[in-house]
Amino acid sequence: MSTQHKSWSFIELIIVMAMISLLIAFALPRLINIIQQAKQAAIVTISGNFSTAVLSARMQWETDGRPQMAKDNNIVNYDGSVFKLTPMTAKQSALIGYPFALLTSNTVNVNHITAQDCVDLISHLLQPAPLATAISADAAMGKYAFFATVERQYGDQRCRYYQLATVSNYRFDAINVIAGHSFTYIPTQGRVEVNLHQTKD
Repeated sequence: MSTQHKSWSFIELIIVMAMISLLIAFALPRLINIIQQAKQAAIVTISGNFSTAVLSARMQWETDGRPQMAKDNNIVNYDGSVFKLTPMTAKQSALIGYPFALLTSNTVNVNHITAQDCVDLISHLLQPAPLATAISADAAMGKYAFFATVERQYGDQRCRYYQLATVSNYRFDAINVIAGHSFTYIPTQGRVEVNLHQTKD
């Protein structure tokens, strides 16, 4: 019993290739847009959760009777982690009672927070916590969700968390870990802000 193999004609191949090209032309931009929207939704969600946790820590401090430690640092035990909170200052715009470092941190002043403090904040305020790092070489490895840095603006230091799912590639496959969406946390204001990167991936 012989089997016959039908071979594709040149015209049929051209038609199939044209159909595939049309599908790619119409479907790919839509897929990219869906992925981009999902990444934006993810960072909006995580920043919202972070803001909620910051406010919850402050409310816990109020409930506990505003406990203090030495050097005027307010402290709170929030979900098993003890945080240093912003103190009362002469600066009218600074707010009291917001977490800026773990109690075990060497940082004693909210204006001297480190990138590691920022990592500790996201790691201990959120449950479950996304993996974060302050080391750019580690951030490029692909196992972390956020790269944490410290920035100063208008005299206040702030933590900035870059979403590593939206980083960009340079030539030679180098990774720009500060090119994607991000959110910032300003301890002296107790404020969280989302920063969406407008360039498509």
